[in-house]
Amino acid sequence: MANLPSSNVRRLLATNAGDIRISAEAVVKGVDAAEEYLTRLGERAASIARGHMRKTIMPEDLEAAKKLLI
Repeated sequence: MANLPSSNVRRLLATNAGDIRISAEAVVKGVDAAEEYLTRLGERAASIARGHMRKTIMPEDLEAAKKLLI
């Protein structure tokens, strides 16, 4: 997997954590979780696009995939 920038993940976690600090290990786990979610989202969206006989993932494919993953 390509690594997401940990600084971006840390910033996103901090934005939603309020006054709680985030450990380096938590950032690594956050990166892992985000990459896993994005991989599953992409796989599901690609499957939806193929089901519509397309070779391009469209925004609506991502929206449908997101609903299925929740």
